[in-house]
Amino acid sequence: MTADLSADAYAVLGTDYDAWCHSVTEDIDFYVRLAIESGGPVLEIGVGSGRIAVPTALAGIAVVGVDRSGPMLDLARAKARAQGVSLELVRADMRELPELGTFPLVTVPFRALLHLRDDAERLGVLRSLRARLKAGGLLAFDVFHPDRRDIEDTDGRWLEREPGIMERADWRPADHSLTLRVRAGGREAGMRLWWLGPDRWGRLLAEAGFDRVQRYGGFNGEPLAADAADSVWLARVSGSARR
Repeated sequence: MTADLSADAYAVLGTDYDAWCHSVTEDIDFYVRLAIESGGPVLEIGVGSGRIAVPTALAGIAVVGVDRSGPMLDLARAKARAQGVSLELVRADMRELPELGTFPLVTVPFRALLHLRDDAERLGVLRSLRARLKAGGLLAFDVFHPDRRDIEDTDGRWLEREPGIMERADWRPADHSLTLRVRAGGREAGMRLWWLGPDRWGRLLAEAGFDRVQRYGGFNGEPLAADAADSVWLARVSGSARR
């Protein structure tokens, strides 16, 4: 069984996507709280199956969700319908967003920015998201940046992430990338991801025009330790968000 890296990994996973990330719950309250504080509407990039967007809508906040995967948007739509809420869902790549208006809050949950392969793409997306913020608006996202021990402990090994769902990471530290493979329901999905260290993210946010940046080691405001494998970012703009 070999993963086709050219395919939409999320389409291959299909309904197993939610089972794959079943235990990832620590970020939901964080993003929902930010949405409530913003008053909405919220622009969520990489909305996926609605894992965060649906709880946000249930809290009474309007959500515009963007994803490039049609099957993921179908899952989000069905999940919202089952919960009696509505989402405005847009199929688009974060690198080429359509005109969507401006928002008090833009979120990029679940490490979605790791799909960007280089600083040119990252800076282009960050500037695009900044342009979609209202004056004083907030961009919130989370990313990972593994250390040597994380890589050595997992490299090239199939590990059970959830019952019956296996995951394997093949790391390439030289270019800060990995190939992530997931086996579920007799299918194998694969994707390439790229990571950066926190200092580089901070410089990119400054270059993109964000002038008030906070970074944390977790979703409860923990300080970002030097050896942290994950970081959570809050970046604001002062005055007019458009240049």
